[in-house]
Amino acid sequence: MTLVPLRRLRPPPAVEPTPGPPLVDPQARAVKYLRVSLTDRCNFRCTYCMPEAGVEQVLRHELLTLEEVVLVVRAFAAWGVERVRLTGGEPTVRQGLVELIAELSQIHVGSDSDRKLQVVMTTNGARLVELAAPLRAAGLAGLTVSIDSLDPTRFREITRRGELSQVLAGLEAATAAGFRGIKLNTVAVRGFNDDEIGALATWAWEHGHVPRFIELMPMSGGRLYVPGELLPAAELRHAVEAHVGAALVADAGEGLRGLGPASYWRVADGRFAGQRLGVIAAMTENFCASCNRLRISATGQLHNCLARDDTGDLRSALRPHDPVALASRVRAILGHKRPGHEFQVDGHGGPDKAMISIGG
Repeated sequence: MTLVPLRRLRPPPAVEPTPGPPLVDPQARAVKYLRVSLTDRCNFRCTYCMPEAGVEQVLRHELLTLEEVVLVVRAFAAWGVERVRLTGGEPTVRQGLVELIAELSQIHVGSDSDRKLQVVMTTNGARLVELAAPLRAAGLAGLTVSIDSLDPTRFREITRRGELSQVLAGLEAATAAGFRGIKLNTVAVRGFNDDEIGALATWAWEHGHVPRFIELMPMSGGRLYVPGELLPAAELRHAVEAHVGAALVADAGEGLRGLGPASYWRVADGRFAGQRLGVIAAMTENFCASCNRLRISATGQLHNCLARDDTGDLRSALRPHDPVALASRVRAILGHKRPGHEFQVDGHGGPDKAMISIGG
């Protein structure tokens, strides 16, 4: 397959990122991980992600162009970011995605000419049948696929329009394309898919994937959150242990927490001995002290925290591209990053923004 090169901007000579020290927030947490939303559009309407009435979508000219995404990611990589995760909405609905990944995967981290940025993506999997092979060829290093139920009716109910068979076919295509250790994200909801937790984990392991369970969070001002639906991390792990008849032990191979927000566990013995399980537990096992992430929305707003609405604008420093202004703005915004979120199990303390507007 021949990739069509991404059309390049022709900026003035001062196009290289402004040199500077690594990004460190006021709590001395180094920023190593950048999440970039490419669009606020999605071909699903998941109940925990988007209000039933939808969200007001931004105009096309408000979105960062793909060239602007390359410029801003190159700057963050120069300041020590090691991984960029492409999100949405749903990133696969953005035209030029394959060409963008081909560009991003060639970016070097810091001044190390031998070390390249790790580019990964979170998707609902609906377009992987056609895109998995091109994405792999372009340099995409890893995939995370959202799948909240193995029951087609339930899957349709929570996504409001998704087809489970399409996503499963996409996972097969991704495996055939060479992706390994695909992470499967499941938002755990009591009374909806809590009876599938063990089955989801074992299905993932049987197919060479890594199951990850996510606690429900009070996004959208808590409007999509029902306190009784929260399934705590400890209960999630217990459900898996009961299903497989073996204990889960903290994963010492990578440490309890990897580069992202998940804590990882391994099955101690039995049929699935050694298999990994991830848990993202913002509500009951706060991981803010290890936060190493920043988020950029599709319109170029820099978010210090998923759980807060305070943002800062980067787009105006990219039109026209001003590396000095961009560097100054990023560091000024980062200087306001707070110690942690204020999520509460009763549904209070969350941001007004919807998950779909920032990509999780």
